[in-house]
Amino acid sequence: MEKIKPTHAKPSLYAYYFEQLKDIAYTYGYNLVLHGSLNRDLDLVAIPWQKVIGDHDKMIEEFCTVLGGRPMLQDDSSRYCFPNGRMSYVINLNRGEYTHPDFHDPQYYIDISVIPTPDQYNKRIYDLGTGTMEQSVKLVPGWAETL
Repeated sequence: MEKIKPTHAKPSLYAYYFEQLKDIAYTYGYNLVLHGSLNRDLDLVAIPWQKVIGDHDKMIEEFCTVLGGRPMLQDDSSRYCFPNGRMSYVINLNRGEYTHPDFHDPQYYIDISVIPTPDQYNKRIYDLGTGTMEQSVKLVPGWAETL
């Protein structure tokens, strides 16, 4: 008896999602790019691409709405712990205990890194109290003009 090859549905599903998310990201001023193999999860990077950048939290909320997913509960220490201010968001899709009790596949999720603009990065440093406004402005000039 011939072995049946496994169906690899995730890459096709993620490719379908990607086009929708890319259009949404563009409305917020970001270019959304793929980062990864699509075999386990969908790894994306949102890069500031236009002069005016929208609220990245609202962008992630819109992603969740369109996909029918739920954002993973993350505190600021896990969301903002990456180099150069890169922020990480996870949207759970069909992940057992996260979304539906009868279906369990811990690998259906979207992992999105958002690259901050220099102004967002400096504001984050200032809001965290890790430096004074003067120290933040020295890191990336131009932030003070946005206040």
